[in-house]
Amino acid sequence: MKILCFCQWLEKQIMTGDEKSLYAYTHYSRFLRELKQFHRLNDTFFKAQSEIHYSGECIDIDLVGNKNVRIVRHADFEQKRHNTKLSFIPSERNLASAIKNVDRAYRSNDYDVLFNHIFEWGEAKEYTSEKQPADLSVVGNMEYYYDAKLDTDTIRLRNSRDTFSPFYASSGVQSVLPIVVMTDYFTGPVFSNMIDLSKQNIANFFKQLTSTKTQNDRDIVSVMNQAARVFKYRNTRLFIEEPEQNLFPESQQALVGHIVARINEASHKTGVSSSVMITTHSPYVVTAFNVLIKASQAEKKKPEDTYKIVPKGQIIPIDEVRAYYIHENGTLSDIRDTEIGMISGIELDHASDSVEDKLTLLNDVIYAE
Repeated sequence: MKILCFCQWLEKQIMTGDEKSLYAYTHYSRFLRELKQFHRLNDTFFKAQSEIHYSGECIDIDLVGNKNVRIVRHADFEQKRHNTKLSFIPSERNLASAIKNVDRAYRSNDYDVLFNHIFEWGEAKEYTSEKQPADLSVVGNMEYYYDAKLDTDTIRLRNSRDTFSPFYASSGVQSVLPIVVMTDYFTGPVFSNMIDLSKQNIANFFKQLTSTKTQNDRDIVSVMNQAARVFKYRNTRLFIEEPEQNLFPESQQALVGHIVARINEASHKTGVSSSVMITTHSPYVVTAFNVLIKASQAEKKKPEDTYKIVPKGQIIPIDEVRAYYIHENGTLSDIRDTEIGMISGIELDHASDSVEDKLTLLNDVIYAE
């Protein structure tokens, strides 16, 4: 997931940049150097036999060995390029709420994934307030808001209106808090924000606008449309590590429903598909997706009855889901069962089989004559 996120980030850089951005990452081992630095991978992670093959919306990235990558733009690059908001929410996300003043406490010599997470957490929480809090109902009857004047984070109980700092919240609440707040922000308000442009971005735009190729109104409109796609976010891609951390099964299912609803809402709002990629060890997360997938089948027969069970915004068809199991040897297998329209959770639930086997053997010992 870390490699995929980095490839999509690089695609975003090339889609919103110029020729220099492509050249920069195909020389001097910059691709691997920055990938390892950002995601904190050690020097032995990539070897001479390593391969990466990424085919995105607008570019292809190929790496064979551990040196430089080859990057090729697609033929329709200019027509399809746009700006995507990417956010990697790591398993260390609890630090954002468990450590007071984490933005001042965490220091890193390099710009890494945790530093970036703390920065994005700070950006997202500023879009909450006492009057417009974030809904934390996935873990209980509570809500969260940030007080900009006092620079404080607050969790408020809805029934009593009592408040307390996330520092004193349970580990489950601390784990869910960044996911909910950041998912809400990056699938909603972020689309209304103008992206900060560098002088080079502006100069490149006006250079293209005044070039010899843009001498009629149609060409100028085309360039303006390209600029709109590049200078504003068109969709969101979230990457979430182990969303089940410290959560009861019911909360895991509620969180999955919340994330899917926000992704669906973002896709509908912008007209460009948004997505979320999740790594998990939890069969309950898989089960939660299966409920939402099964609802898409029921919706076709009796939509109103289906919505009483699963909210309309959380429904997702099987063909919009990809699910893979990583084996011990590093290979992946597709665990979608397209015939019944569900994801197989058998591979994630070996522990239950082991428990049943041991209980059977112990019962043989206890009740043997």
